[in-house]
Amino acid sequence: MRFKIDILSRKFFVALALSLIAIPFARYVSPKTVVDGAAVYLAWLPLSASFAITLLFGRHAILPLIISFMVVNSVVVELTSFQASVLLFCQMLGVTVSCSMLRWIIGKRWRYGLPKFHMGMVVFWIGFIAPALIKGAMYLMGCYLHFPLNVANYFSTSSLVYGVVDVQSLICASLIFTPLFYYPLRMLLNYRYAIGFWHRHVTTILTSGNRTFVLYWLLGLVTILSVLCSPYENKYIAGYLVPIIFILFFAGISRLSSVLIVLIWSVSAFLLVLNNKHFLFGVLSAYSVAFVLSVLISFTICILYMVQIYARGEALKRKWHDQALIDPLTGLPNLREFELYLKEHQQATVCCLRIDNLEFLSRHYGMMMRIYCKRAITRNLQPLLTSDEKLFQIPGNELLLVLTGPETEARLTHIVEFLNNHKINWNNHVMDLEFGASWGVIDGKEENQLHHTLGQLSWLSEQACSSHQVLALDSREEAISGFTTERVMMLNRVKRALAHGGILLYAQPIVDKEGKGYHEILSRLQCDGELIMPDKFIPIITQFNLSYRFDMRVVETLFSKMKHYPGQRFSLNLMPFTLMQKGAADEIIALLKRYHVAAQKITIEVTEEQAFSDSENSLHNIRQLSDYGFLIAIDDFGTGYANYERLKRLEADIVKIDGCFVRDIVAEKMDQLIVKSICDMAKVKNLTLVAEYVETEEQKSMLFALGVDYLQGYLIGKPAPLSELKK
Repeated sequence: MRFKIDILSRKFFVALALSLIAIPFARYVSPKTVVDGAAVYLAWLPLSASFAITLLFGRHAILPLIISFMVVNSVVVELTSFQASVLLFCQMLGVTVSCSMLRWIIGKRWRYGLPKFHMGMVVFWIGFIAPALIKGAMYLMGCYLHFPLNVANYFSTSSLVYGVVDVQSLICASLIFTPLFYYPLRMLLNYRYAIGFWHRHVTTILTSGNRTFVLYWLLGLVTILSVLCSPYENKYIAGYLVPIIFILFFAGISRLSSVLIVLIWSVSAFLLVLNNKHFLFGVLSAYSVAFVLSVLISFTICILYMVQIYARGEALKRKWHDQALIDPLTGLPNLREFELYLKEHQQATVCCLRIDNLEFLSRHYGMMMRIYCKRAITRNLQPLLTSDEKLFQIPGNELLLVLTGPETEARLTHIVEFLNNHKINWNNHVMDLEFGASWGVIDGKEENQLHHTLGQLSWLSEQACSSHQVLALDSREEAISGFTTERVMMLNRVKRALAHGGILLYAQPIVDKEGKGYHEILSRLQCDGELIMPDKFIPIITQFNLSYRFDMRVVETLFSKMKHYPGQRFSLNLMPFTLMQKGAADEIIALLKRYHVAAQKITIEVTEEQAFSDSENSLHNIRQLSDYGFLIAIDDFGTGYANYERLKRLEADIVKIDGCFVRDIVAEKMDQLIVKSICDMAKVKNLTLVAEYVETEEQKSMLFALGVDYLQGYLIGKPAPLSELKK
């Protein structure tokens, strides 16, 4: 409590000291002129000082201002106690009422941000209501009370035009010249604000691109003011030069800060009205003075609103610029911000952090899962990074990490191990993410090489995921560059093959004990007369999201040729991404109807991941195909998601046992037991069993003995062009 009282006491005495200095000084420098033989104020500056001190101290300024006005009034004019009280009431009425209303309407922060915020309210209450209240109160008091001659003319107006001039002088004081007291007093009270003012409003405009304009602008303003304030009199100078001042200020709004413009205008207007013999040359009547003051007031309001509009526009521009550098979903700086970062740093150690299975998981759980995982990774990495190390968002499954400390490879290895051992939960699902990373030094001067280098780091991070290590972009750069170029060329060849019907169908037999069965369709691509094998084009198709287009081309090609093989059945593989697409089953069924193919002659092979996934689209497409009459086969069973519980609830027609259980089945008892258990479970569910990769007679005999229905492999038959199949 004592501490609070000390602060209040300190505010009171500081406000009192400033008031006792500012109010007499303001009254002394208040500009006057003589019109029709009578002295009139062009601006009554004690009102400016009163508003400035109130804006600085709030309600704590009221009592110091009352004391200051009492002291000044007692020195300037001899009044009775009652007359002095009435004069003090009139002087304080406008300030007290207008500031109280602003506090009530705007809230606690009503006096902050002058003149940026709530401009309309400030102009209305401080600029117009306060002067009207002061003049109205003085006029009413003058109707009932008598005052000495030296103040009587302020309480009783001899004519309407003189009353207008009195009100305008108060408006000029409150609207134009309040900043002239506010900013210097604030700097006097707080030297840190003065330093900040210099850096925010002066240093920023003296940048290399703006310095020349500002210097010429100031030179032009000083020259015009010097001419207007000089003792030389000419009736044409004021008429032509004053409008040029207005034009100068309109031009300066776009280059100077709003605060600086308002402050310079206050100083300029004060010099003009203070040296009014030249500025008001030829102004001989109260009507002319009223007109000139109206022009100053109107221009001031224009200036205030224009600087506010321009400041808001600049704030929006900065906001949009900042938003353009931030990814809106992850909240991380994006690739554009990374480019700007490199312009400010000669060299940067950049790490490409890859989430290897994020693409697959996001297809199952949706894009928001991808975003959530990147946000979670960012949070988890923060304790491992220093303050000047940054993460950047780039499209795809990767994040860019800029490390500044030593031992980059060791730190990056620790980061990858930390992330691989840290689980992320998404809607009660544990995301088992797999990470790999690569790193290299990027030269900020080589702008043309940036994206090429990032592509190399991306490929290297992909290799790091498969080898579970951190790779550096150093001596491998030439090989990586060649590989990435080769990959782009392969992508173009694959696209040309798909666009120009370059799909070749091969058939591999699948037979039972009696040698009867059907064929699995395998694909090759042909481009520019060269045959492209699956191990070359399948990774490209998967990586660049061409799976759906490729599978539909294969399906249509097979269906169009099936009229030549009326007695044959065929099996087709569909990639995981294809069945994730909404409407995939509808398109396959539409192709079936177009080419008049019986659904019972087609087996659709899907992976375990698709059969047991949580993807609604995948499961819906599989059920729709099954309901229409297609046979559903589970390919590579036993290597991924399958277990006995899932086999128990499996909805399929055929199970294909993966070759890893077949290759060593003759020698390995465990493989025999696994295949036997799968056969027993399958028989209970009336599933047909197919064993893949059968290459020897011993394997063939044992598999048939264990209960397998069909065999597939090089022993049974190698893939051959579909055209060679007997029709």
